[in-house]
Amino acid sequence: MSRADVAANDLGPRPKYYEMDGARLANANRAWLLAFLMAALAIFAIGFAIAVRLQPPTVYRVDANGESSILGKSSPIAVSSAGDPYLTEAFVKRFLSVYLNYSPSNVDDHWATALNKMTLNLRGITMKAMADSNVRGKIDDDQIQSVFHLREIDPVPGEPLTYLVYGVKDVHHVTNGSEVIDHFVNEYRIRLVADKRSDASPDGLWIAEYSERPIDGERRNAILSASDQNSNE
Repeated sequence: MSRADVAANDLGPRPKYYEMDGARLANANRAWLLAFLMAALAIFAIGFAIAVRLQPPTVYRVDANGESSILGKSSPIAVSSAGDPYLTEAFVKRFLSVYLNYSPSNVDDHWATALNKMTLNLRGITMKAMADSNVRGKIDDDQIQSVFHLREIDPVPGEPLTYLVYGVKDVHHVTNGSEVIDHFVNEYRIRLVADKRSDASPDGLWIAEYSERPIDGERRNAILSASDQNSNE
């Protein structure tokens, strides 16, 4: 057989089974490639599911003082407490409990805590008024002790984060060697402003306005005779 005949045979049509085996091999390769891709995707999904399952759920804890925190984490929550009426009322109660309850031995700590809950401008006004009236010196001179009894706390309609608080402040002091107890029945108006939580403001709240005025007449008698609310709720 001549070389021309061999070349002609090589260029001639291939048997059909070659074409069938080639298609079957290509399909098999595609199937294996798809199988490896699916296996890799399944392994990734399983690993992700395990990682998610190992992460504990986020649990928010609110203590008896109204402080909220993420269980298991020391960092504060970034969102303010302003959206929760219970937490804002608890913040007001805690402020009053440290600001209006004091004795000569703890007044500095109590007032420092209370002043740090105020905005900077209100804090400056309050500290100037304290210095002008020498109220701190009078506490030592007369051995003044203040005990606050919270009676009512009500939000002011139409004024967000504003509360009217009614209470009795019993002030013990010494005059001419004798103890005297004065009962002051007051209305306290407190307005808050919201901020992000931070080390300086863990609640995300500040006291923006504070004022008090005495109450007389039947309203005074009603507040005196009312039962106490726990100011540390």
